[in-house]
Amino acid sequence: MIAVEVSAHVNPTEDIDRVRSAVEKIFPCMEYEFQEREGFTSRLVGLGGRDSLELLHELLRSRKILDTGRRNMHIKGGTVTFILNKQAATVGKVSFPAGDEPLGSIWVEIVAQDADEAARLVDWLAPPTENGHPQFEIEL
Repeated sequence: MIAVEVSAHVNPTEDIDRVRSAVEKIFPCMEYEFQEREGFTSRLVGLGGRDSLELLHELLRSRKILDTGRRNMHIKGGTVTFILNKQAATVGKVSFPAGDEPLGSIWVEIVAQDADEAARLVDWLAPPTENGHPQFEIEL
């Protein structure tokens, strides 16, 4: 079982529909909820399963950024975390920023059953490469 949660801050200067559209361009098939918080930046939160990762899986390959993706995916126990550039997502591109950006990033947390399944998930999303080609492809 894999549970995926994505979230993005929605700044007062941003349109919630545009932020949602950007996130959906990378993570379709999710249930989204807007969390408005007084005195704080509001958040868009999406919840989904393995199927919500299919497009990300494809985009990492088409953009030829498997090594970058793998390097930016952090495993702790059965959880994989990483952040994506919110602005790049508006045009359906995947980009891994060095840290949280001034306008906010898309935060991704994937919870697997255990550390082995989390490692297998990273191998599925972004396998190691050799000369720019995946060393292997696995089914999840």
